[in-house]
Order: sequence, then C-alpha cells, then structure tokens
Amino acid sequence: MTNHSAKETETIVGTIENKDNPSESILIRYVREENAFVTSGIKGHFGEKEILIPAHLVVIDFQLIGAIVSAILEKLSQAREQDSTFDYVPRFDVLDKTYTLEEFGDYVRLSQVSEG
Repeated sequence: MTNHSAKETETIVGTIENKDNPSESILIRYVREENAFVTSGIKGHFGEKEILIPAHLVVIDFQLIGAIVSAILEKLSQAREQDSTFDYVPRFDVLDKTYTLEEFGDYVRLSQVSEG
C-alpha cells in the first residue's frame, strides 16, 4: 500500500480573490478521497471552517458554486470589518434551489436539498 501525501491527492482548480483586499485569496482544491472540492484559506483569513462541496454539485453548475462561495466570503469579510460575529447559515436559497451548510468534521459541507 502506498502512502500518498496530501499534495498528490489534492489539486488546486481555482482561486477566488476578495476584490477589496486581493491578499485574501481563497483556493479551491479537489480532494480525491472526499470526491469533493474544498476551500483553502477561510480558516487562515477568517478563523472559520473551510467549505466542502461534493463534486456532483460542482458538475451540475460550476459558476453557481463559485457564486455561492463568493457570497459567503463577502459576508465573512463584512463581519470582520464590522467586528461582528459570523455564523454559516444552515439553509439558504439560490436561483430557486435550496442549499444547506452542515458541520462535517473540519469542514462545513454544502448540500442541495432534494425537491419532493
């Protein structure tokens, strides 16, 4: 059995920058073991858990997932600027679809709520 390092099993697929503070960039990585994309930088910049996005959601609409993560980052940044607390919302709607964020180990996992 081969012991893979994290670098071998994770691939950076994109970056989201804070337009007001470009030094606050968040990487989007693919983690094969989880079959998911995870953010990298939220914990370092904001002290909050990273977001885990199952691959099947990204395949459905990559731009939508980017928009969701960007909106969360904006709220994180605003909370810090206003010296207020931030909590991930457990449930929200985007383009007539409902999503949830729930605790998942070291992450909060994004899920789409099934209709019906």
